[in-house]
Amino acid sequence: MQNFTVTARERDTVLAALRYYQFYRMQGHPFDPRQDHLIDAIASHTGEALDLTEIDDLCAGINGNEHALAVNA
Repeated sequence: MQNFTVTARERDTVLAALRYYQFYRMQGHPFDPRQDHLIDAIASHTGEALDLTEIDDLCAGINGNEHALAVNA
């Protein structure tokens, strides 16, 4: 696991980006089919992309809360 430090503004940007990505995934279709592969390539760079529940959990964790939906958290 890698740890990193971010400022409050950076944290907010990460959360906004994660929520945007979550919304994007919930649409069930790409906003722009010509660019769809770019988002998924970035999200899955080191392995399988996070699913919607994992994105929720990550957002909760970044906010310093218990994971929102994880059963084993």
